[in-house]
Formats: sequence, C-alpha cells, structure tokens
Amino acid sequence: MKKIIRSLLPVLMLLLLLTAIACDTAPSADICVSIPPQAYLVKRIAGEDTPVTIMIPPGSAPPTYSPTGSQIRNLHDCKLYIKNGHPAFHFEIKHINPFLENHPEIYTVNMADSIDVTPGDAHIWLSPRIMRISAGRIYKKLILLYPEQQDIYSKRYEELIRDIDALDSELKTVFASHQNAEFLTLHPSWGYFSNDYGIKQISIRHENKAPSARRLAELIEHARENNIKIIFVQKEFSSEQLNILSREIGAEIVALDPLNESWLENLRQTGKTFLETFNEQ
Repeated sequence: MKKIIRSLLPVLMLLLLLTAIACDTAPSADICVSIPPQAYLVKRIAGEDTPVTIMIPPGSAPPTYSPTGSQIRNLHDCKLYIKNGHPAFHFEIKHINPFLENHPEIYTVNMADSIDVTPGDAHIWLSPRIMRISAGRIYKKLILLYPEQQDIYSKRYEELIRDIDALDSELKTVFASHQNAEFLTLHPSWGYFSNDYGIKQISIRHENKAPSARRLAELIEHARENNIKIIFVQKEFSSEQLNILSREIGAEIVALDPLNESWLENLRQTGKTFLETFNEQ
C-alpha cells in the first residue's frame, strides 16, 4: 500500500500544481458593478461570459452590506465601474466613492447623472427608461475599454435597446387601465417604476424609519377604504409594522426582488404581479 501511495504522489503533486495555475490564470473582472441589474446590462452588451464583479451580491441588503476581501481585490483590478450614483445609495458613498476618487484612471458610469432623482429612493434601475439611458453610457465605455469589440458590441447593444423598448411598451399596456392605482410597499422601492407607468406607491417606511403609531393607523384606514389587500416587500427586509398592518387589513404579503440579475424578465413578471393585484382590488 505504501508503494502505491508513493507512486501516486507525483501525480497528485502535478494535479495540485495544475489547479494552482488554473486559479492564478482565471480571468479577472475588468468590470465592477454595485448591484446585479447593472451586471445584466454589461453582459447583454459584452457577452454572457464576461467576468463581472457584483459588489452587492443577490440576497444582500444594500444599506448594511460591506465588501468582502475578494471583492476589494477585484476592485483594485477594475477598469470600469458602473455606479448607481444616487445620493441615498449609502453603500457607494461609504465604500466605492472614496476608492474611485483615488483611482481616476478607472472608467466610471454614473447612472444617476442627468436623471431626475427622487430624494431617499435610490432604486433608479427599476425604471426601464433610466436603464435604457444607462445602457447607452455603458456601451460607450465598453467601446473605449475594448475598441476591437465595437462591431459585436454594437449589435448586442441594439438588441438590448429593442428589448428594453419592447418591455416598456408591454408595461404601458399592462397599466393603461389602472392609472393612479395604489399599492402598499414596505420600503419606497418602486417609485421610479410607478412614475413610468402612472401608478401610485404608498410606502410604510420612509427613509428606512418605522412609521409612528398615528401614521400606521392612517395607513390601515386608507387600505381598508381602498380595499388594498396586498403589501409588496423586498425579500431582504421585514418589520413588525408590516405584520401589524397585514393583520389589520387582512392583506397578503408578497415578496418582490428588485435586485434580481435577470432584470428584464424580472420586471416583466413584476408587471404581471401588479396587474393581478389591481384586478383583484
């Protein structure tokens, strides 16, 4: 048995060496983004196999998330960073902006540039119209970074724009007969989406603060008067006020996923969920 083990040692050492080499030569992520929906835009233009470092991975809560050691190492190798850019996006203010200020050589796309932002609501990626603008900015930076890929990137970018425009048209149709329809949400996550399609978000919490007893009573009365029976929540969050409100008005709690990386299909399905809710009210 010892002879067999000794004879296998060179093979095992070779396998370990090859594994180490493979790890060292794995493609590094030239592109970093804050959230998964931004990675969707990058990969639609640069290709699905493009390595992208997502600083706030799926299932994480942006207000409290801190980068891991490996993410920070990837950040130092980054050549293009896609920012949300909203002044209320505290993760970037704390962890990303100081780094980018010290590394002006990194190409940056700021999604909030020249956008009419809502104070306290950083969820600008939930507007297809804003994402269409952002896709154009990302495309231009990718061409600067990889000029030899311009032809193929151009074709993919045009396909992406067609898909976003088609989604926008679908959602306009979905909400055409529900203008000014109201819905309850735990956090004010869907304000840009609501503005795009003429519906109205009523948030239980404001600036991540729990409602007062008076405000909670007002929400209960309003929900009863308007037969609001569903409360939308972001799956990473919950609160006792939410449970109280749900019990008092007999409402179902439905989790939505605004950070889903399959951004376009996620918004399409979200539109269907909203429509089902409004049809039942």
